[in-house]
Amino acid sequence: MKAKRTASAPAESSPSNPAAPPASLRVLLSHLASLAVMLGVMLKTGESPRIFVYGLFFNYLYRLLTLRGLAALHDSGSARGRRLARALSRPPHPARPPFPIMVGDGADAKPGGFAAYLFVLAVFAWFTFATINVRDHEIATPLRVIADELLLGLLAGGLWWLLDLADRRITLRFGEPLWTNLGYNSLETTLVAVTVLTGGIASAVMESPWPYFLTLIAFKTWFGVWDEAKFPRGEHPPEAK
Repeated sequence: MKAKRTASAPAESSPSNPAAPPASLRVLLSHLASLAVMLGVMLKTGESPRIFVYGLFFNYLYRLLTLRGLAALHDSGSARGRRLARALSRPPHPARPPFPIMVGDGADAKPGGFAAYLFVLAVFAWFTFATINVRDHEIATPLRVIADELLLGLLAGGLWWLLDLADRRITLRFGEPLWTNLGYNSLETTLVAVTVLTGGIASAVMESPWPYFLTLIAFKTWFGVWDEAKFPRGEHPPEAK
């Protein structure tokens, strides 16, 4: 199943300003700056890296909600809404295929909707919480500490979300189904899955949140730079008058 693009729709433009730094370099510098902020916060406050692990999941949730909101805003019929949706997103590279979450088995598998992504997020979040907080079948972290760290994680996820909006990292091709646009943003789903399956297991074995945090930073930086280098995004085509 694949969404079809209308033949009359103008093609998205590619990055064309030779004076601008490569998009992959911009993404790398952005990730390095956020890493410096995270390390500075932990050194200054003595907080655990768990807050940024939680922040990963809050950021993913914010991105999902924003993607759905921008798509709805563009389709609302409001000229101001369309301008805002276009200003906060970029179209995918023409060669980039969507990779949506598939629901079902074999030939009966179909692209999952918004609820499928929330379900995957919830499962990975619960597994992560267990690997960095549970020891000997008991929650080793005091509940008050967990509550404080979750609040800080919510704020950390919000910081990443603001960076996503400022750099227009949410990918949308207007006029296509929601599942297709969710598939264009599959990098975040892959990042969560790979981080959980490697950093989460390492943290459980070593009984420390640091392997998870370091794995998260490494994968988030690598995937972000690789994706922007392989599939650089351009600008939305001009609106038809």
